[in-house]
Amino acid sequence: MTQGEILGLQAQIQNEIAKMVFEIMKKHPDAKHNAGRSILEAFVWDEIQSLSKGKSDKAWERMEKEGVYEAPTKLGKHSCGESPHFEIRASVSEPVKRFNEAALAKVLEASEFKVPQHKTKEFVGAAKVPGNPMIRVSIVER
Repeated sequence: MTQGEILGLQAQIQNEIAKMVFEIMKKHPDAKHNAGRSILEAFVWDEIQSLSKGKSDKAWERMEKEGVYEAPTKLGKHSCGESPHFEIRASVSEPVKRFNEAALAKVLEASEFKVPQHKTKEFVGAAKVPGNPMIRVSIVER
């Protein structure tokens, strides 16, 4: 399958889903109102996203179980599976380094400053500042 055929497949999928969404919205009573139409459209796309995520996760699990796909473990770019028309590509980067309060406490205690671990943890706690709240918005059908 050429790049053009794959793009054609992607366009075909997008067109079919767009037609389906249009048909669903056309039949729903809220589609007659501006706010209702907007909320309905977001609801439909959220449902499609939720359904497709679940189906995709199951497909990936099945591919891994059947040996079609093997998750890479080494750094770099990899080809992890293929079929006549598709190739699974992956890129593995360096692990992200995270701040670890306990590790800092141990380093400072072993340093020339000899800061007790409980003091370091106290200082770290005092230095924490409020961040942005996490907001989760969802649309529910009545």
